[in-house]
Amino acid sequence: MSSDSSAPHHSAPCGIPPALPTSAKRVIAGASLWWSASPVAFVLSTAVGLGSRDRDPFWELVSVVLLWSGLGGMVVAPAVGLLVAFRSRQRPARRRFAIMGAVSLAVCALALLFWEFAMECAPGHVC
Repeated sequence: MSSDSSAPHHSAPCGIPPALPTSAKRVIAGASLWWSASPVAFVLSTAVGLGSRDRDPFWELVSVVLLWSGLGGMVVAPAVGLLVAFRSRQRPARRRFAIMGAVSLAVCALALLFWEFAMECAPGHVC
């Protein structure tokens, strides 16, 4: 009995999505780790920036790189992760990145509010 070569071969049943590609798994995991590490990058950036009193150019560069790494983790990582999760149809990853984006948005709003209050003049000072 010969097999029919014109029949399509499915690796998974019709209701189950195919396995997630390794590259999408790595992007999702990397974006999650980057977002999780961004507060550490902010703290290290502040510590390095305040600790280098002699204004060594190397430590200023390290501080700036850590600062931008933290900012990228707060803004870029949830957006990229959400796009990859939508593209690969991963519902748990979509939820996780939507929550990450909401938390990042709340933190950014609080930072802007703090910045606005920090820029106010103290009573009796001329600005």
